[in-house]
Amino acid sequence: MILNGDCFDPIGWDYRKKCPKLPVTEVVLDELVKCIEGIQIPYAEQWIQELRAGTMDAFVTLLLSQLPSLRRLYLGKNFARESRLMGMMLRSALCEESQNSHLTSFTHLQDVSVVYPGLGLHIRRFTDVRNTADVLPLFYLPSIEQIRTLVDNPATFMWPGKCPPIPSKLTSLDLRMLREGPLGQVLSVTRGLRKLKWDWYYREDIKDHFVTDIINLDQIAADLSHVQETLTDLTITAATDLAESAPEHPEVIFHGSFKTFSGLHMLKNLEVPIAFLLGFSPSTPNVVGLEEALPKNIEWLTLNEHLCLQREWEWEFETEYLLRAVRSWLQNWKRFTPRLRGLIYKVWDWDPELIEGLRDIGAQAGIQVQIIKDERSD
Repeated sequence: MILNGDCFDPIGWDYRKKCPKLPVTEVVLDELVKCIEGIQIPYAEQWIQELRAGTMDAFVTLLLSQLPSLRRLYLGKNFARESRLMGMMLRSALCEESQNSHLTSFTHLQDVSVVYPGLGLHIRRFTDVRNTADVLPLFYLPSIEQIRTLVDNPATFMWPGKCPPIPSKLTSLDLRMLREGPLGQVLSVTRGLRKLKWDWYYREDIKDHFVTDIINLDQIAADLSHVQETLTDLTITAATDLAESAPEHPEVIFHGSFKTFSGLHMLKNLEVPIAFLLGFSPSTPNVVGLEEALPKNIEWLTLNEHLCLQREWEWEFETEYLLRAVRSWLQNWKRFTPRLRGLIYKVWDWDPELIEGLRDIGAQAGIQVQIIKDERSD
């Protein structure tokens, strides 16, 4: 099932506006109310009230509850923007032991994408509600193989069931917003995960215990260690955003060892911001050579320039240093990364010296080097 649509600004102030109401005749409503009453859940009256009010969440939740054989689910931003009732229904169906409820357990559901809008500016002033409890039940789906969603960082991470889930069939995970630390809580139950895409994000107006201006490399390494025996594909993107009156992107700093990925011995494909390997400049402390930082069995390395709009970023002035770092690794790639097949560099701004230098290094080392334009630079 695909419910698509995107009419709301993901970063601005539109989160304060209510979703459009769905007009439904009383005759149709009566039939829908009977469906909810037949499910026998304690929040039925609340659900019915929201349905009569035309709330999108109530209709989407009801539709979902009537599809026991559903295999794939895609909810675009318009349909995922309000998810409180959907979260309640999923918790009842998947996380609670109830002998009276007539909810389906979604035993066939394998692929779920719930595309929440990004967090609007100063959203914490407007609401304390976070979607964490609505999203985490997805990990209790008995046949789930792929999940793509945004998970807000909770004040305290807690699984909604009596016990953590065991999503033994989950192999692909695409997570936005969740920061290091809570990321590890999720990965600790995904012991069969093969593909992970994770977006690191910071903005000053959502700063809290987990959402800080520190890129904690040691914590990221600890989080990823939960899946080091199975993970073959890892993509990390990163961004900071301007708060309303900020003149420039907020400063961020690295903490810990730049050997973050070296222990991922099953990893074949790695995409990562270059700053996560070499920092923002040659003066970044604790940086090690790429030959030490990269996992031994890697086949393809993709470097992106995310965070290049940071004031701390100096690589546009340090092309020669950057080339030396790549050359030092590729000159001895057979020793350090013997399965290497190629290097992809995603550029934001075309730098002829860097491009020519990388291609020359690749030719000398006998390694494919591809230079491509990155759609995302910040």
